[in-house]
Amino acid sequence: MPRFFVDDIPAGRYILSGEAGRHGAKVLRLRPGEAVTLCDGRGTDFPCTVRENMGDSLLLDVGAGTPSRGEPRTKVTVCQCLPKGDKLETVVQKAVELGAYEIWPVESRYCVAKWDQKSREKKLSRLQRIALEAAMQSGRGVVPKVLEPAGLRRALETAQSAGDILFFYERAARGLRSCLRGIGDRLFLFVGPEGGFSEEEAALAGELGARIASLGPRILRTETAPIAALSAVFYEKGDMEP
Repeated sequence: MPRFFVDDIPAGRYILSGEAGRHGAKVLRLRPGEAVTLCDGRGTDFPCTVRENMGDSLLLDVGAGTPSRGEPRTKVTVCQCLPKGDKLETVVQKAVELGAYEIWPVESRYCVAKWDQKSREKKLSRLQRIALEAAMQSGRGVVPKVLEPAGLRRALETAQSAGDILFFYERAARGLRSCLRGIGDRLFLFVGPEGGFSEEEAALAGELGARIASLGPRILRTETAPIAALSAVFYEKGDMEP
């Protein structure tokens, strides 16, 4: 069923206009009687029926709102150190599909990729667009935010005051399952760039209360690690049950 995010709370008869309306009317060619879902971006879904296709917008009959079933109880921020190329786009897309609450690009010692001030706004806009499309496709109730990049220390200090931290380090002695015991429902996952984290960065994370975790004996690509970690976290926390 087509799904669209709207900025206001729909009720009664509602005109879906703008880019979403044009997509529904011209690309999907939705006809009277067909069902769509509107989401207010705050976790509430509104079942709708197309009343009229107006060429570049849709007139909808809106039903009663219900809580979205696409939001996990555990709010996880993926703190991904800047990778090369378009790998961050893959991380954003897949993390949103799985249920991430936020994606936070982080700058660490071994990051090869650098975001200059000139390109930052354009890159963030593209990543946020990818997050929106992934949220629509996967039935999310909110569109996760892609935050402004920050240095590793700042990100760790912010995470320390807001929830629990899992810091993935290839030399860690503890496995992920062990680190998840007793963890709360607000979680920050830190994943290094292609070169991983330095020993000093891992030590800093430990000093700030992070649980230093391993993702197993196999070496994962930087864009694979957050997806593996999210899947494991949501499974262990019961957020993958129907």
